[in-house]
Amino acid sequence: MLLTAADFEKLNFWEDVTPEENITVYGMDFGTDYILLTDDLGKTPCQKEASLVVAAYNDADCFLWGKELKDFAALEALCAQYPANSPELLQALADYTIVE
Repeated sequence: MLLTAADFEKLNFWEDVTPEENITVYGMDFGTDYILLTDDLGKTPCQKEASLVVAAYNDADCFLWGKELKDFAALEALCAQYPANSPELLQALADYTIVE
């Protein structure tokens, strides 16, 4: 199934176009840090069943950490458990492990 901007908006993610890569990324702010979501090839996430990559950055745009999520449903589950933009959600994303 295809992902749309509305799917991410429901979870309180913002949308931005990166002119350098010519892709759309989805992000969320956490105080001075923020995360960006892409697919596993660094492109715009399009498939709900495909894995997502979460990349965390600080306010100086320095990479902090990256994590692969199983799929969009895993992201939805974490966002249902923790408030958007909360330190708890950021920590849950950092601690996430794919379980088969």
